[in-house]
Order: sequence, then structure tokens, then C-alpha cells
Amino acid sequence: MDYKNLIFEVHDYGIGIIRLNRPETLNAFNKDLVIECIDLFEKVNRDNSVRVIILTGSQGAFCAGGDINWLLASKEPLQKKEIMDYTNHMVLSMEKVKKPIIACVNGVAAGAGTAMVLGCDIIYASEDAKFAPNFIHIAAVPDSGCSWFLPRKIGYHKAFELFLTGKILDAKEAYEMGIYNKIFPADKLEQETMKLAKRLSYGPTYAMQAIKTMLKMSFKNDLSTQLDIEAYYQVMAWCDSDFIEGVNAFFEKRKPNFKR
Repeated sequence: MDYKNLIFEVHDYGIGIIRLNRPETLNAFNKDLVIECIDLFEKVNRDNSVRVIILTGSQGAFCAGGDINWLLASKEPLQKKEIMDYTNHMVLSMEKVKKPIIACVNGVAAGAGTAMVLGCDIIYASEDAKFAPNFIHIAAVPDSGCSWFLPRKIGYHKAFELFLTGKILDAKEAYEMGIYNKIFPADKLEQETMKLAKRLSYGPTYAMQAIKTMLKMSFKNDLSTQLDIEAYYQVMAWCDSDFIEGVNAFFEKRKPNFKR
């Protein structure tokens, strides 16, 4: 697929950068962008040359949420339902990506854009970034997984307050609430995000992907079930050549050279 609303580049070390690219709308989702995101998430999940993914937006914004013109052009309930079908497909295709996804929040993330941020595994943000789950301002409800992600991130009561007030958080507030992992000056954000991505790109592939899977599964499992899952993935990790390399490097007091 030729991407007209996304910019995708694979840099050295297997770092794939996905940039939402509808700057005239602050990178808001329309049908074409959603379809392209679905295709690209499925593509990078299959591509073994891509080890780590950075997700960001173009020209000073991350994503302003859904393009209101897409919704207003849908007159019938079935047309409105189609919008949700597309966006839900996008969220699930992102959720299935096995590689680490780092959000590089370079500006406003609003509405469904906040769900995309929360769907990432690590969230770095600019000191200028805004986090706005403000569906209530247009008498809408959270979508794109936002009502699933946010309470798991900050708890029920804080999520309820944000959804009902539509408060726009500045970067410091979002960091202190535990939404962002780290915040940086705007001119340092991409550099720091790339530094983290490079570090992860040298990591053991199986172990990193297993950790991501295990953590996601832990939210729906009791302790006994999670112990069984840990045992399975640990045995598989011990059978991987990267484990032998890691142990040897430990005893030889050197950095491990994991397979790429």
C-alpha cells in the first residue's frame, strides 16, 4: 500500500518510525488514515527487520483524535457504526504488534489520539505536549479503547474525573499522574526517544516480545494462571540462544551480542 497519510521509515538498528501525517488537521483520524494505520501495523508486526517502533505525529502535533468531518458526513447510524468498526480494527491491529512501541508525543493528543498514546508500551513526551481525553466537550463518550486503557493506567477515580470534566492535562500533570514515562524539552524529545529505541533494538528479541505478551495477559489473569504463563515463557527463553549468550556475557563481563 502507498501511504498518503503516514510517513514510515526504517532507520539503522531496525528502528521503524511511524509518523501520522495530516498536519492540516493536527493529524486527526479520517477513514484513509485509519486504513493505512491498520495496514502498517500488520506489516511491521510481520517484518522481522523492524525491532522497535516509534509512533509520533508530524509538524508539532501527535493526534487531535477523530476528524469531525468524517463523523458529520455519516448521516445514518450504520454509517456511524462503520467509523467505529474501522477505528476498533486499528486499535486491535496495534495491540497485536509484538515489538515494543514507543510513543513520541510531540504535541497535542486529544480524544482518540489519547487512546493511541495509551496503546503504546512506553510514552515519552515533549514538555509542550497536551493530553486531552475531552470527549465530553462534544457530548461524546470515550472510544478507540480509551475507556479500557486510561483506568488501567491511572485508576478508576482519576479516569472518571478526566472523562467527565474533559480536563486538558499539560505534560507535567500527565507525567505526575503516571501517563507519561518521561518528559523532555521539545528540541530533545526525538533524540531521547531514538536513544531509547536504539537501546531496545539491541535487546533479546524473544524475551522482549514475551515480556510484552505476559504483561498484557496479566490484567485478565489470576496469580495462579499468570505463574503458569511465566513458567511457559521462561522455559522457552531458557531454550533460546540469546539466553546462552546473555549468561556467557555475564560471566565474561562484557556486553551481550544478541542475535539480530
